[in-house]
Amino acid sequence: MAMPEQYKYERLLDAALCVGQRVNFYGAVSEYEEPKRTRGSDLICTMTVSDMSLSCPGLRVLVFSSTIESLPQVKSVGDIIRFHRVTDYSLPSANYHQMKMIPFNINVHNGVAQAVAKIKHGASFLLFDGKQGVGHTPYQASSQHHTMQDGDCRIIDLLRSWIITQPLSSGSTDYLVPISGIKEGNYFDLCCKIMAVDHQEFNHVIILYVWDGTDVEPSLVEMTCTVQAREGQNFDSVADLRPEGMPPLSREVIATFPPFGTVLPVVPDLPIENLPLKLPTSSTWIKFRNLNCRIQNGIYVAVFLHESKISILSATSELVTECERRYQGRLLDNSGGFLPQWIPTPLHSLTVTDYEHIPFSTLRQILSYSQVTYKFRCLVRVVSIVPPVIEDFCVQKRSSTRASEYIYRLRLTLEDPTSRIHAYLCDEDAEYFFNGHPATDLHDATVIKSALQRKINELLGVEEHNLYGSAKSDKRCNPPWIKCCLKSYYLQKEDPWSSRCFKVFGTILA
Repeated sequence: MAMPEQYKYERLLDAALCVGQRVNFYGAVSEYEEPKRTRGSDLICTMTVSDMSLSCPGLRVLVFSSTIESLPQVKSVGDIIRFHRVTDYSLPSANYHQMKMIPFNINVHNGVAQAVAKIKHGASFLLFDGKQGVGHTPYQASSQHHTMQDGDCRIIDLLRSWIITQPLSSGSTDYLVPISGIKEGNYFDLCCKIMAVDHQEFNHVIILYVWDGTDVEPSLVEMTCTVQAREGQNFDSVADLRPEGMPPLSREVIATFPPFGTVLPVVPDLPIENLPLKLPTSSTWIKFRNLNCRIQNGIYVAVFLHESKISILSATSELVTECERRYQGRLLDNSGGFLPQWIPTPLHSLTVTDYEHIPFSTLRQILSYSQVTYKFRCLVRVVSIVPPVIEDFCVQKRSSTRASEYIYRLRLTLEDPTSRIHAYLCDEDAEYFFNGHPATDLHDATVIKSALQRKINELLGVEEHNLYGSAKSDKRCNPPWIKCCLKSYYLQKEDPWSSRCFKVFGTILA
């Protein structure tokens, strides 16, 4: 009987220098990108592997195959992979045809060694769990005909012990920012947790909702409810609640999110067939590379481009543990409720509420609250008002027999780092809010209208130089943070959740 082939395994530092030789090596996976299609007919999976000789930055490995099943499916960063048959093609005598047929090679890209494996041309791999005490049986093999020797087990155990004492490279870059640090138009990397994956089959779009425990910076918003009134606003419009073309998430999904921290939508700017073939699932920690930031309807959106990449992260990664430490710190500092990171200290609110002793709730907590009807206090910005002009704030009371009896009827769009909602401001609650300005026909009430305009301009953060079509106007404003009491109610007893609404009460605009 023929003896099984004896393999010699190189340290990664030595393997990276083996020009013109066939080599084999083991490594711990420190970074892993989900498989995706190349511009040709193959699929590609990219990873970085490390060992004691080359822990940082490790050796980058590009694995090509014709099917996703034959590519490495790494379950977790920190797992161990074995590669066989590495050959170099970067010799001066090598031509294109020779390079194309070589199964596994080491080359240099931007001055850094990287390995290229072609599974269908002879390269092979085995994947092992990186945890100690789970045996030496691979959970994935590129070939059914593989061998394991005593030396293999010793290498696996040695790497498992090394991983415990030596944290793998976090993959931090100069472009890595938290959600609180993203800026419109900028490209960035992001470490985050996937909270939800929305597959929209009707328009062939996949949206990832991600979170890292930080709050996105409040954006400037288009001016409304000023003399430059925006057209098309009405009480039924929901266009300002979310980016265009993005459906709302259900209350059940929102209830699974943490109570604070912006959940950022990541939308593809490429056909769905060009996305990674196996997207990470909810609760997975990942790192994005080369996202772009856009603002739609005043809401931040991360855009996944053709050059963008997704890497899975281990729960013990330095990037992940830093996010979790940051989140735990905010959890401990919530004596008055979960406050937005961007509020000024001390807070000078334009409003006063009747329930100053009640802790603040985030809009996400309000939207996902388990009872249909309840009362809340929150810190928000008013980013839009309907009707958009002061004269239409009051309407004639329908049930009144007197033509001169009017009531307030407004809808505010409220925003905090977690969400946007519509809240109605009507009748006695509105008169209380406007503190001494009763409802009337505002078309004829010049004095009251002017007083209300000043209050609304303050509420929306409109600067004086932005009024009346001034040449200095940029038609954007920065609404201040205000305290606000909200009450939830329903319109249809037979369907309370679907007809749930919110209204402002117990709040005075000073």
